[in-house]
Amino acid sequence: MIARVNPNPTKAEQTASPDKYPQGYFNLKPCKCCGSEFRPNAPSELYCGDACKDKASTNKYLKRVYGITYRQYRLMHEAQGGLCKICGTEGFVMANHHKMKLVVDHCHATGRVRGLLCHNCNRALGLLKDNVDNLSKAIDYLK
Repeated sequence: MIARVNPNPTKAEQTASPDKYPQGYFNLKPCKCCGSEFRPNAPSELYCGDACKDKASTNKYLKRVYGITYRQYRLMHEAQGGLCKICGTEGFVMANHHKMKLVVDHCHATGRVRGLLCHNCNRALGLLKDNVDNLSKAIDYLK
């Protein structure tokens, strides 16, 4: 459902290694996401793997932009059956932009999260300026 969100290098792409530091190794430490112990390759390494790093990155993004946690996103996704709240499709990943098939829709005036939509439905609401009158006129036009 969610592709890699974190723009930082994957574990395999990291250039840091313990032999570049005086003691040559680092003590085990708990992952900031899942709590499991791991041996970092650099002192700044906080997560045991890419999945935890991506989950934490997504969580920070959702909190910063929409005021919800990744857990709340997952609960909404589950409650909606993994489908767009308007058109009922599973959505799609928009390359080079979002990494989630369903994006968080929110009221721009209040900031209140309304649900999860596919990119097309979310974009349509935005283009109609979240205005019920504009939407009604578009419906009348289609009829």
